[in-house]
Amino acid sequence: MKTLIDRMNAMYDQDYQFRDVYLLSTAAEDGADTPKRAEIGLAGWIDCYPKSRLAGTLFCGGVNDAREIEGNPKLQEAYELGKRV
Repeated sequence: MKTLIDRMNAMYDQDYQFRDVYLLSTAAEDGADTPKRAEIGLAGWIDCYPKSRLAGTLFCGGVNDAREIEGNPKLQEAYELGKRV
């Protein structure tokens, strides 16, 4: 996320085209509070862009290894979220 923020900051004084921002995240931890810091950090950055908003988030916890997310119902949720964008 830091790379995204660093690269997008150059657009601060321009007529940027992004309006709705979505955060899809995974982590080994599975607690309800796990994604909160990332969401708060991203929302703080988005606040600098008055035309944009955090339009949605989706978190999938308990993902430790490659391919471990396969078959997880959160993948279907991500797919459905993408269809609505």
